[in-house]
Amino acid sequence: MPTLHPLQIRQALGLTQDAFSRVVGVKTRTLSKLEKGERPSESVRRKLTEVDRLRRSLVKVVRADAVGPWMTEPNEGFGGLKPVEVIERGEIDRLWGMIHDLRSGSPG
Repeated sequence: MPTLHPLQIRQALGLTQDAFSRVVGVKTRTLSKLEKGERPSESVRRKLTEVDRLRRSLVKVVRADAVGPWMTEPNEGFGGLKPVEVIERGEIDRLWGMIHDLRSGSPG
């Protein structure tokens, strides 16, 4: 499945430009340019692909309309960090682990 356009990914996640730029690791101004059609660098393209894969996996375990609020609220499962902050810290694997646990029925 091809990666969506940055604006589509952000809207599907229900995130503001500020929150999504933090997830992708770019400045808000850069994200705005990408949403207007500027071609992303290879590293940003890879990050967008990973975030879109995460989004598609999240909607299998969380209602689609709840993903945005979930991403921006403190979460006890992540030591009180917001999932957006976990990603910013380079620990996206913690979210993948949570998704795996939820899908497999493991208590985590």
